[in-house]
Amino acid sequence: MEHKVISLPAYVIKAEELLAINYLPPDHPRPRHVEWINRGTDQKMRPTTTDQLLRTLYQNTDTPSIRKLHETAGLRVQFRTDAERDRFAAAFAKARELEHVRKDHVLTALFESREEAESAIKELDREGVPSDAISLLCRASQFMDPDTNWPDGHSTVSVASAIAGGGVAGAVLGVGILLVPGVGPVAAAGAIAGSALSSIASVSGIIGATGGAIAKMLTDHDVDGVSAAQYDTQIKRGKIFVSVDTHVGNIDPVAVSAIFERFGGRSAAEASN
Repeated sequence: MEHKVISLPAYVIKAEELLAINYLPPDHPRPRHVEWINRGTDQKMRPTTTDQLLRTLYQNTDTPSIRKLHETAGLRVQFRTDAERDRFAAAFAKARELEHVRKDHVLTALFESREEAESAIKELDREGVPSDAISLLCRASQFMDPDTNWPDGHSTVSVASAIAGGGVAGAVLGVGILLVPGVGPVAAAGAIAGSALSSIASVSGIIGATGGAIAKMLTDHDVDGVSAAQYDTQIKRGKIFVSVDTHVGNIDPVAVSAIFERFGGRSAAEASN
């Protein structure tokens, strides 16, 4: 007996537009089916090709075959009705506009040690940068008492008493611990901590696990995709991520960049070299 293939109304997201998904409203229509395709042939990509795409999507590359893969890949999201597809297309167009507006207002840096990061945070505080504009993210082992016992079965833990010596970041920002799948305990403080749990929860949402949970947290925090992927790698290696959202209060981006540089903060590209 021959089975008829039912074609559902679909919308195709270019690989280069993928980060705009982070800016979709919570009530956007949910797709019935999602698959990666080659937009040139309209054929579903093989699992090995999809894996290669997701491993390299936010990395700078000079390899012609990888560049072509990035240019031709698309995420096909299928819906039950034309109306749902059209609503999603309209919401995604607005999400792309929002991404373009917001992605350049977060200043970021990586620090080699907790001491350097805390010195920068202390100076930012002294210069009047509001605490809710500053964020910190790192492996918990880089920031906490090494004898801390981590509880089982919790997604987030209050660790005020576990911060070694209180700490500048703890005093200025407050610090929480996230138990991140595949990474372990991660210390998050400031503005990024507020969205971190939802970021982790959405990693397996509409688009599946397209990257590490840390990279997802950073892109949700308006860090651009290439830098987020590079920071993901460096944070896992023990570097300390600090950012300042210049949309919060009257913040001079030049002064913030100077403070980062003075205390050893480096950009994603510099830290990757």
